[in-house]
Amino acid sequence: MGVIEIDPGMCTNCKICSKICPVGIILPGSDSEIPFLPAALEDSCAKCGHCSSVCPVGAITPLYENHPPINNVAYEKRIDPGVLANYMQSRRSVRNFLCKPVEKEKISAILEIARFAPSGMNAQPVRWLVVNDPLKVRNLSALTIEWMLEIKEEDGHHPLKNAIPGFLSSWDNGGDPVCRNAPCLVIAYTYSYYNMGFADSIISLSHIDIAAPAFGLGTCWAGILQIAMSSYQPLKEELKIPEKFMAQYSMMLGYPEYEFQKIPGREKADILWR
Repeated sequence: MGVIEIDPGMCTNCKICSKICPVGIILPGSDSEIPFLPAALEDSCAKCGHCSSVCPVGAITPLYENHPPINNVAYEKRIDPGVLANYMQSRRSVRNFLCKPVEKEKISAILEIARFAPSGMNAQPVRWLVVNDPLKVRNLSALTIEWMLEIKEEDGHHPLKNAIPGFLSSWDNGGDPVCRNAPCLVIAYTYSYYNMGFADSIISLSHIDIAAPAFGLGTCWAGILQIAMSSYQPLKEELKIPEKFMAQYSMMLGYPEYEFQKIPGREKADILWR
């Protein structure tokens, strides 16, 4: 069947598709031939869509299943660097959330953006578990507290051991030091065997982190929960991640209780120029 189709009637023989193919399987042909993808190389196709997206006349059609966004015309204008810098530098970790549910439509719209995050060889391995219920999120925090109690009693060193008393005190006083009373959690998971799963999940979650403020939402990386759910069996059972998959990282999501007025300082970039 093939993986792409090049319309000879439309092709202008510019050969850009051959030059841009990441795996180099679209051959340019001779000066009088249009580019082509040999059948023997089809299995090497990354299905990235570079060729069909770059073709200036739209002569290339993907034959594999793909789901472009509703608006699939590439953004032609350049975002003002100053505007982009201000938006991204204004991003804050939100740890105080309103007691307000997050609309499923907004979550879906944000995940639609994250769907286009880059991944190794366009494997697109990231899947999502959305816990959009504050009581269920609270239960995950409670299980993490149980895990902390076990860690506290164990001999030996644990990276969180010195911090655990403070977490337990906060919990006993009605706080939530794990998920910060967030109404929603977004958890990225991938196949257990996929060795790029963690990196690709972080990239996808970073897209959520950047996109969320545009929807009036705030985020916070749930690092404590991540440590617990990587090893605590009751927490794994509660998450019910499908067999052969593993949770890679999680992110809190909700409406911020407070608005930040300024951008705080950070250390200067430490750069090695070569």
